[in-house]
Amino acid sequence: MANKGESLSKKTTDGFLCHLNELATNGLPTLTYVQSQKLVYTEQYDVIIVGAGFAGLIAARELSLRQRKVLLIEAKDRIGGRTFTAEYDDGKKFEIGGTWIHWSQPHVWTEITRYGLSIIESKGVAAEHISVLLDNGTKLKQITLADNWITLGKAMEKYSDIDNVQARMVMPLPHAPFTARENVEKYDGLSMQDRFDQVRNALNMTDEIQAMLLALLSMNMQGDIAEGGFIDHLRWWALGDYDMIRMFDKLGRYKIKEGTSTLAQAILNDCQNVKLLLSTSVASVDRTKQDSVIIRLQSGDLILARTVLVTVPLNVLKNIEFLPALNLKKQEIAVKGQCQGGTKFWAKLDKPIGHWFAMAPYPNPITMAYTDDQDGSVIVGFGPEGLLDIKNIETVEKELNKFLPTVKVQYVLGHDWRTDPNIMSTWSWYKPGQMSSYLQILQTCEPPVFFASGDIANGWRGFIDGALESGLKSAREIQQYLDKHFTST
Repeated sequence: MANKGESLSKKTTDGFLCHLNELATNGLPTLTYVQSQKLVYTEQYDVIIVGAGFAGLIAARELSLRQRKVLLIEAKDRIGGRTFTAEYDDGKKFEIGGTWIHWSQPHVWTEITRYGLSIIESKGVAAEHISVLLDNGTKLKQITLADNWITLGKAMEKYSDIDNVQARMVMPLPHAPFTARENVEKYDGLSMQDRFDQVRNALNMTDEIQAMLLALLSMNMQGDIAEGGFIDHLRWWALGDYDMIRMFDKLGRYKIKEGTSTLAQAILNDCQNVKLLLSTSVASVDRTKQDSVIIRLQSGDLILARTVLVTVPLNVLKNIEFLPALNLKKQEIAVKGQCQGGTKFWAKLDKPIGHWFAMAPYPNPITMAYTDDQDGSVIVGFGPEGLLDIKNIETVEKELNKFLPTVKVQYVLGHDWRTDPNIMSTWSWYKPGQMSSYLQILQTCEPPVFFASGDIANGWRGFIDGALESGLKSAREIQQYLDKHFTST
């Protein structure tokens, strides 16, 4: 029997739902499951966009509004990329991928304003107390947020203060991350663990504050901080106004009330003269022919375009063949890949617990969790490197019981982005040395092939805002290229 609020949604094959004493079932209802269109393969397009995440969607809108003929090709059966809102259980909204936004994120806030959307707070992040796991997850301690959050902020300041001015000499303009390139290169080789080892003794922390600091650092890159680049932490730090409390508010406190899928659908609805082809994978991009690009699909069908915009996640870029081959540095980073990230799940409890927040350092299977709704009956949780089997409700409940000994879980839902063959990562986090070596190379177009992704943005890389930034930039570059070489169709 259908739940209320699901009538307008259809199931994507992405995601899973698991009830107690039942096996997980694949697929979740979402508004971003939309109708694919039939193509006439003899047509030629001004632009073929590979990937219908936010970078691809915003580029499609901008180019189509400039009278360009656009084809969107998406491997999934929905739009939105690493972001979609599942609707279940009397219309409850669960953000399976990207979730939180902030008014200081310029590109996404512009779209929120444009489409008349609103925001809502994840209540648990302002809980009065924090549950902290110590001693390798064996000791639970309850501490007050008001006293310890400020102390944690001071520890984070010391951790981030690589240049004695809170990293302002490294990241003075975070939306232009190479403004101080020499300093970026100086510190880009450091891992987050390297930096922690440098300042560990100077931090003079209690066990609780150290556990919270390590939990937050691991949470941000969703894994072992020895694998994450410290320079990416400094980018987030600068975007957060060099202040932990403001940074955290921007990262995980406010989300789109109507759902991220509503925003994705609104952008698609604004597109003009755009065709959408779903459940279709691109095998190769051939730019050897003058004045056109040949896209070969996995089905073997060929499509012609004047330009191509590739918006796939960095970790799956290597799965597309480019003829001729891409720049050697692009090939190199495509093979190496960025950090894969960890896990995210939503758990519905049998009864509400109010506002609640928890932290535990790596390698605890849950590094951060908090109640997301008004009464505290839904928990969103995060873990590193796939250490938690989020499809196993008993395992999820067992790990939550470390923080909440008597809590019972009714159902769990989520999606394994790390093993999704079309994604292979959660949000973007570079390994040591990768930002200064590869970011600008990844951003560089190789006309008539262009690139955009939340993984290669300058500012809020790995966020919806970063995807929009990258897509807008590439749309401008493509429009300039087409204006120079072709007339509008």
